[in-house]
Amino acid sequence: MLAAMAAGCLMSCKDSKLTNVFDTEEEAEEDSVEAFVGDTLHLFEEAEEPPVAVDELFNDFLYEFLGDARFQRQRVVFPLPCYQGEEEDMLTKQEWESFNHLGGQDVYAVIYEHAQDLELQKDTAIQSVTVERFVLTGNEVEKYNFNRLNGKWMLTDVKRKRLNDVPNGDFLHFYARFMTDSVFQREALASPLKVVLTSEDGEEEPQVDEIDADEWFEMAHDLPLPKDALVNINYGQMSIGQNRKTLLLQGMSNGMQIQFKFNKDRGGWKLKGIEY
Repeated sequence: MLAAMAAGCLMSCKDSKLTNVFDTEEEAEEDSVEAFVGDTLHLFEEAEEPPVAVDELFNDFLYEFLGDARFQRQRVVFPLPCYQGEEEDMLTKQEWESFNHLGGQDVYAVIYEHAQDLELQKDTAIQSVTVERFVLTGNEVEKYNFNRLNGKWMLTDVKRKRLNDVPNGDFLHFYARFMTDSVFQREALASPLKVVLTSEDGEEEPQVDEIDADEWFEMAHDLPLPKDALVNINYGQMSIGQNRKTLLLQGMSNGMQIQFKFNKDRGGWKLKGIEY
């Protein structure tokens, strides 16, 4: 089919050469070849589709969504509803490019309370996922809501909410100060701080170490803790308790995973441990 379409394109290009009597035969031939190549590449670009597997796991879809601008435009419902409280705005395709704040993420987070919630990442039956973006210097969360429509993941709307109105708001308030105030960060470290290093294959016994605050600050320089904006993926994990959170950081393309375990007591939130 593509061959036939390309042939038709070539015929139209040749016909167009005859209509321009001011071109030399050589110039007209060059123009027709350039037009043919451009149109043919356009045909292949339009025909190219990511594999069906991209819609099985949301993480695979998100990787493609963030890395391919053409694919991204195909997977946004336009005009896109954007809600700010009771106000609704409808974003066009042109407005989306300047509005979208999800790009440029090297790592993303999963905030959860129970280990079994991580299994939701592998659940191909999930029909909706929310990607939440929180700017550490602000007091607002952008919630990008994705739904599976006719078997394909689509961005269906965006909601902006105040931090106090989201389930993890209290923890996010703490995290923002933890990352922007070094004195507060020192006070929010457990003493000692437990560090657990597990083997890649899981066959060897984990290595457990305990470090103090000075060692933490030395190590923290190499940790991928988001310092400007935190992007959390909510697959539907429960957020009931407000005294225990695990912040799982995952690399977009390198398989990196680090867990930061926080507990809250009368003194407030504290970082209790790290697990690689």
